[in-house]
Amino acid sequence: MYAITDPWLPSTRGLLSGMPMPLLIVLGVLTAGAGALAAAELVPLTPARAVGAGGAQGALLATAVAWARCDRGGPAPALAAAVVLMGAVGAALSPLGVIAYLAAPVWLWSQRDRLPGLGLTRASFSISAAGGALGVVLGAHLLLTASLTLGYGVRVPTPAHLAPWLAYDVGANVLTTEAFFRGALLDRAQRRWSFALTSACVTILCLVRYFLDPLLPRSLEVTAGAVFYLTLLSLGNCWMYWRSGSIVPGIVAGVAFFACYRLLHVVP
Repeated sequence: MYAITDPWLPSTRGLLSGMPMPLLIVLGVLTAGAGALAAAELVPLTPARAVGAGGAQGALLATAVAWARCDRGGPAPALAAAVVLMGAVGAALSPLGVIAYLAAPVWLWSQRDRLPGLGLTRASFSISAAGGALGVVLGAHLLLTASLTLGYGVRVPTPAHLAPWLAYDVGANVLTTEAFFRGALLDRAQRRWSFALTSACVTILCLVRYFLDPLLPRSLEVTAGAVFYLTLLSLGNCWMYWRSGSIVPGIVAGVAFFACYRLLHVVP
């Protein structure tokens, strides 16, 4: 609906044109270098993983910012990558450093008028609430099925355990995923192809993004469950962006779903 009510003339440029390539190359080298140093045991795993994850997620947000900026200019993609990377490194250095994850959403909200493609000012309360309901329903179903079949249980975590994960989801995991895959890639692709084809392609790429995430458990049953739930979550978020032109409902849905996911633990 957003693409119909707010039409945009097709561009003669390619789908991936306008990517901040020099910045992405630097972030790619940073991410690969961190992984190589950790594999060679030249640096501790925790800071290396933080730099690698921050570089990869920073690349997603930087590309989203580059594509979502208005014609008259906007925030620098390098600054977008920097705030995400700062959050990841800050969280690795100190337990209180997880607060640095909130720098990215605060900065993005401050730039909302200069990033019309992300639609941060367009989301209505009703569709944002629908996003929250989608995330809770999928998360609750995950908790029920996993606790019955996969050897997992549900626990009420302490604030000290849950807060870092929520900060990570809000400031890095969900935020960068929705900004790039919905606010940037889907926004461009839906103006060229049908919604069904676009949402299918975006969902496949979104699944690849999550399966490359080193924080996802590597077991057959978890992978199978992830395909099912993340596919439904991605398709729902694609539809909500198509209806509203905003990434806010998708962020609400993603944070609600991952908040439920964080309640799972392996049964001894």
